[in-house]
Amino acid sequence: MSSLSVNSPLIIPDLHARWPFPGIHNHLAKTIPPATHAWIESLGILSEASRKKLQATNFDVLAAIAYALVSDAEKYRVCCDFVCLLFIMDDATDNLGGDEVKAVFGTAKDALRNYDTPREVGENHTGELHRSFSERLHKVGRQNVIERFLFYYDQYAKAVTAEAEDREADRIRTFDSYLAIRRHTGGVMCCFTLHLLCAEVPDEILRDERVQRLETLGLDMISIGNDILSFNVEYARGDIHNTVVIIMHEKNLSIQDAIGVVYTLYQEMAEEFCRIVIRDLPACGSVATRNAIRMYGAGIINWVTGNYEWGLNCPRYFSMGQNPADTNWVVPLIRRSK
Repeated sequence: MSSLSVNSPLIIPDLHARWPFPGIHNHLAKTIPPATHAWIESLGILSEASRKKLQATNFDVLAAIAYALVSDAEKYRVCCDFVCLLFIMDDATDNLGGDEVKAVFGTAKDALRNYDTPREVGENHTGELHRSFSERLHKVGRQNVIERFLFYYDQYAKAVTAEAEDREADRIRTFDSYLAIRRHTGGVMCCFTLHLLCAEVPDEILRDERVQRLETLGLDMISIGNDILSFNVEYARGDIHNTVVIIMHEKNLSIQDAIGVVYTLYQEMAEEFCRIVIRDLPACGSVATRNAIRMYGAGIINWVTGNYEWGLNCPRYFSMGQNPADTNWVVPLIRRSK
């Protein structure tokens, strides 16, 4: 597999040059995130290093765009809390083995379901983190939405565990196999589900193949887009769970050529996504249901837009948080650590 030299520039493609949906921000974005920060501080679960890493995620910026249409303050708080929770879980499990990850998520899932039961003293901090989150979720969520959320949280837990097992075995998946679990390693279906706190879409509409295809395309675009933006830092530390790395390995391509393949795939997905969301959502019998499915579709749009715009300005991916658009989409390749 050929590659770029350490001194070669890395060209980041502008994935959204023709994306027709601009990012908008929730009007509650200034008032609600401080409550989320205070909640995390009250739990006393983060070390100073972990606190700095969480601050560098700018999770409130991501939530502001991804949940731009959530106008209810309590529901928006739940959305902000969960985006923050996902970053905490990502950092907490990033270097754990498969069995350790499974144990952490076992505690988390128990706490989500048994939110009215105090956690045991000395338990892993993920217990109270999830219990207190679930308490707020249950106050604002309908039962079918909560059950859908819990189902997809279980999928998220299984995917992160599989990722940890791959890491232990130094196993590089095929692209199709990778994408199947990558759709869930970020917990994004749970994030999509939180839009249903406001958009009351009937279950039979959510089972429509066009809606499910829209969800899948949204998941894939978020995953692939994130993998391109995070590639430089992930490749430098030897991560193998990245679309660009998978394509490099599977097709024996250089970094830049693999990025080109992934860029083309992303554009094909974006075109199909736009066709469905603009022209092919299922017909609904009532105006209320029609508006609800449109709102849900808009929520997925905002997640795709928000994830990309957040990633471009994320200090986790780009030095000093410098948007690659400011350097004509060219960034220096980071030296690999292993």
